[in-house]
Amino acid sequence: MKKLVLPAVAALMALNVTAAFAWSDVTGVIRNINNTTHEITLDDGKTYMVEKDVKLDNLKAGDKVMVSTEVQNGKNMANKVTKAG
Repeated sequence: MKKLVLPAVAALMALNVTAAFAWSDVTGVIRNINNTTHEITLDDGKTYMVEKDVKLDNLKAGDKVMVSTEVQNGKNMANKVTKAG
């Protein structure tokens, strides 16, 4: 019986860890862009730390955007920011 339990528990733990690092898309309007800290704040009040390789110079306050985001170490991270139609 122990031979079946340990692999099952390990598989469940792996699924849980994988699900915790899933990127999701959020749509909103940019309220503020901080180029110094590379962060954007949307109209819902949430601030996202944007990865350094994502260019923010074509975005401005008032733009409707889609942000690919996930929580890492308690911070809202973004790896993609695109203008939404």
